Amino acid sequence: MKLHTLFCFIIALAAMSCTEKKEATQAAPLTVDSLMTEAEAFLGDTVTVEGTCSHLCKHGGRKAFLVGADSTTVLRCEATPEMGGAFAPDCVGQTLTVRGIVRENRIDEKAVAQMEALYLASDTTASKHEACDTEKKAQGQAELNSFEARMADYRAKIAARTEAEAKPYLSFYYIEATSYSK
Repeated sequence: MKLHTLFCFIIALAAMSCTEKKEATQAAPLTVDSLMTEAEAFLGDTVTVEGTCSHLCKHGGRKAFLVGADSTTVLRCEATPEMGGAFAPDCVGQTLTVRGIVRENRIDEKAVAQMEALYLASDTTASKHEACDTEKKAQGQAELNSFEARMADYRAKIAARTEAEAKPYLSFYYIEATSYSK
């Protein structure tokens, strides 16, 4: 009986140490690079991520873009009413710690066709909103300078992913931010 009790105590102690270790690693913020490498695994989870804010959306600071170690990996963080609805203008160039939910924006053939229809229906240049350079960089389209080139790029990438992974869409991950600090 004593041996059984000792065995149960050792198992309980081991389980507690594993739990403590998991909680300790979750307390440290993820880097932009580590999150984007495994973004699909974090989908729907609340995470804390740290990175340098390279750009704020011109439309009231509702989007902040964090870059990874070498500035090629870009993570979009979208402000929510819960955090005040916008990032402060002085965030650019600052290291931010953002807490929020990992979300996925999927682009498939239907989405590309809808973007094209909206673009063609716009009768003025001003209403033909082009993505900003930082948004294009986040989607791997920094070098593309026309709407048509971006749509062709989406289609080529969708075809390649369908062939390689049997997923007929592109996944762009972002953070729905609930709080942030500098």
